[in-house]
Amino acid sequence: MTTIHPKKKPHWVYLLLIGAILTLTGLTLFLVTTRDGTASSNNSDNIALAASSDIVKEKSKYDGIYIVTEKSTNKNAPYTIQYPKTTSKVFNQSVTDTIHKVRDQYLKDMEKSLHNDDTLVGSLNITYKTVVHKKNYYSFVLTQTIYTGIGPKQKNVKTFMYDKKNNKQILLQDVIQSQKNLTTLSEAVKKQMSNDPDLKKLSTTSAVKENLKPVWVNFEDYSLTDKTYTVYFDGSKLSKDSTQIKKINVPLSSINSILAKPFKVEVRKPIKKKSNKLVALTFDDGPSDAVTPKVLKILKKHNIKATFFMVGSQVNANPKMAKQVQEAGHEIGNHTYSHPNLKNLTNTQIKSQLTRTSAAIKKATGHNPTLFRPPYGSFDNRVRAQTKLPVILWSVDTRDWEHHNSQKLLEYVKKETYPGAVILMHDIHMPTADGLDAVITYLEKQGYSFVTVSELNETKKK
Repeated sequence: MTTIHPKKKPHWVYLLLIGAILTLTGLTLFLVTTRDGTASSNNSDNIALAASSDIVKEKSKYDGIYIVTEKSTNKNAPYTIQYPKTTSKVFNQSVTDTIHKVRDQYLKDMEKSLHNDDTLVGSLNITYKTVVHKKNYYSFVLTQTIYTGIGPKQKNVKTFMYDKKNNKQILLQDVIQSQKNLTTLSEAVKKQMSNDPDLKKLSTTSAVKENLKPVWVNFEDYSLTDKTYTVYFDGSKLSKDSTQIKKINVPLSSINSILAKPFKVEVRKPIKKKSNKLVALTFDDGPSDAVTPKVLKILKKHNIKATFFMVGSQVNANPKMAKQVQEAGHEIGNHTYSHPNLKNLTNTQIKSQLTRTSAAIKKATGHNPTLFRPPYGSFDNRVRAQTKLPVILWSVDTRDWEHHNSQKLLEYVKKETYPGAVILMHDIHMPTADGLDAVITYLEKQGYSFVTVSELNETKKK
């Protein structure tokens, strides 16, 4: 058998293969080295950016709103950032874009500083507070304190407003819907600045004049409460010598005419006095789910504001009704928690009766009571000393608690009412609600006007 051996390849083929392998190896090493060199260069140029951060999300005291905290412990460029998170992705993106822009600029500034001196230590802290308007609009006021290892710390402010009901961001243009109205806003801010000694000194400077021009950007960092529009300025904008944030509080009532409808405040019309014949209707011992709604309906029919002295245990049992009383614009007073004779209690027990009731009213309505009426009208100097609230009794006792008769209710009112009287009734007895319309109608025909107890006291001072 003949064995056939393969023909040997020429030496130049092996040399060509070896050369190709070496070339590819060299190219690979070049690319890897270049990449590593670039990465190394980037790391040296991004010292602070390389710092990792921990992110924690926790519930706030406001439903549907969370607190997010980002924290980096980089030894040269640490930062702690806190900001709100809602259920609106668009709103959240607006907040985080702003926050991270500040963070990234701080890190870049720190990089430059560290290239010159790697012992420098900076800091960035962003915190925020929440301001609420009409229980639906949330203003988040973010305060930034920045230090890049050189020079003074800088404080800056940025605000965001959130409409919880409609799950969206609110801009200043939504609150004040026309740029021409900014002139009114600017004048109101100037007026308030004149009441502040420090700001008054700056009011004529060119910097202040520039920042009070009626343009949107000058007033876009703001917050709203039920009574106040607050505009915030970085101190450096108003004065080159200032690093502090300046805020100016403007009463909403003074700019009510330029506010969009959802943000307007209710301005009560001056009381029209008829021969100075004013009376105050007061209702004790409620609220009651059965009786109070009818009382409110009749008061609304006659466009009357009254005063309700609430018992704390009743408020806890009927919190929604207490809230309805407050939302209807009536005044609310403290009438103790369980309606005891306070003169028979110790000081500690008296204080407990009052504080528990005030807490229940605040929880149910969002507001503290403005007055105090002792049960049975029983009090002395010792009882009075346990509270700073004005002590209010009555001058006309309808005795509805005794007779439970709607016709007798009117009889007592006819017999005892006089200008300046405080009329005592109870919104826990249905006959009182049944007879209330007749009582009010009679008093109106007699020329009486109706006010809350506090309003009545104010007119007596004049």
